[in-house]
Amino acid sequence: MTDQTAPNSSAGKTVTVSQDDELRLNAGVYQPHFTNTEYVRLGTHPNLDLIFVRPVTVETEDPSKEVTEFAYKIDDTRYTGEITCRRFLQQHNYHHTTTTRYVAEWWPDPAVLCIDLTDSVPMTENP
Repeated sequence: MTDQTAPNSSAGKTVTVSQDDELRLNAGVYQPHFTNTEYVRLGTHPNLDLIFVRPVTVETEDPSKEVTEFAYKIDDTRYTGEITCRRFLQQHNYHHTTTTRYVAEWWPDPAVLCIDLTDSVPMTENP
C-alpha cells in the first residue's frame, strides 16, 4: 500500500489498534480528514484484511438513532482521533492482545481511510 523503498515513509500515516479495542488515528490521517467529523462508519473488505473508516456527516445537533446505532463516535484528542469499537472488532474477529500500529491510506474515491492489517509498523517508529 505504500512505497517500501522510503524508510519510515509509512510512519506518518498510521492507525493503531489497541489491545483495549480502540482505533487510534494518528495526526497524519486524522487532521486532514476527520477533525470536523463526529461519527464514522467502519467496514471491512470481503477478502482482504482491510478496515475502512468513513466519515459520517450529521446535520443536526441531535443525531438520529440510525446514525448512532450503525456508526461509532470519534473522540477528538486535539491532534488524533480515537474510536472505541469493541463490537466491530470482535464481530470481524480482529482480536489484538497487543497494541499494533498499521499503515493507513486515504482513498479519495470513495472517501474512506483504508487500514491495511497486513502492513504493521514497529511501535518504536515515530508516527
